[in-house]
Amino acid sequence: MARFEGGGRTTPPTNTVLFEDFIPLKAARIAEDQRIERFFAALDSDFFERSLDYVNSQGKQCRESAPVAAAHFFNHQTHHRGQVHVMLSQTDAPPPSLDLHRVINP
Repeated sequence: MARFEGGGRTTPPTNTVLFEDFIPLKAARIAEDQRIERFFAALDSDFFERSLDYVNSQGKQCRESAPVAAAHFFNHQTHHRGQVHVMLSQTDAPPPSLDLHRVINP
C-alpha cells in the first residue's frame, strides 16, 4: 500500500517476520484491509494515469503503471490466500472456503 500512497520505495527482505503472534497479526490485517478499502474508494480519476517507482525485493529499481500495479496487488493477495489454504490443508484445522462468492456473501 505504501507504494500506492507515494512511499514504499524499498521492499523488506522476503523472510522478514513482522508478527510473532496471531493476535497482533490479525489486528494488523484488519487495519490494513481497512486502509486498502479507504484508499481505493477515494481514488481520483488521475490515479490510473500514473506510474509507481520502487525498488523490488531483489534491489532492482522498477517502474510500473498504476493499472498493472493495482491488478498485481489484488492478484498477489489471492496467491497468498492460496498458500495459507495449502498450509491449513496439511493440518487438522479445516481450511476456510476461498470461493469468492462465499467470502463476499457468507
